[in-house]
Amino acid sequence: MEALKLKIFDVLTEKIAVSQFENWLYSSEYINQKIKADSLFFNIININYREAKSIKELKEITASIFTDEELLVVKLLQNCIKIKNAEASKNIKKSVVGIISDFDYCTELNPFWEFYDVYCSYNSYEYFEDEYTSGKDIDIKLKGIAISVITTLESAKSIEESIELLKQIEENSTEQKNNLNSTDSSLKNTVNEKEYTFIQKIFAFFKKI
Repeated sequence: MEALKLKIFDVLTEKIAVSQFENWLYSSEYINQKIKADSLFFNIININYREAKSIKELKEITASIFTDEELLVVKLLQNCIKIKNAEASKNIKKSVVGIISDFDYCTELNPFWEFYDVYCSYNSYEYFEDEYTSGKDIDIKLKGIAISVITTLESAKSIEESIELLKQIEENSTEQKNNLNSTDSSLKNTVNEKEYTFIQKIFAFFKKI
């Protein structure tokens, strides 16, 4: 089962091509032995892998063999690949929203913190001010995080290793966790600082007039 699980993980995250996965399925003695005894194996091999919807079907059929954390990694990698290949800013943001929808303050998977931190820039004042941070800069940074995740996991030999590697990426994101889990008073201070920054920008704008 572990060998099958890893192959499914690899094809869902595009580490191997669908055709490679299909060839492996048909040549696996283990799979052929299990087809009659287990409906899961029958359903997996019964998918038409030449159809565009095959990967979606495979993910739905096999979701039960993965833990929640493993499925989280699958979704993270799928969205990172979309971010890497995206050309339009709206498509990058759509994939980032997909990642953030799974974000949990208790997660140990550090890329979620990295994406969350940059995602917040979409709604900050700096996003609209060229002298601070432009939308293009944000997209470049998001692509950088996505490529870092993909590159880091290329060497992983197992799903467990992939999870451990994700926990090690950008260890300094612990500081972000501490900031988000701070007391109410510190959160208020953060809001006040943003208000102060906004006031500074308004003041600077009127000085230019």
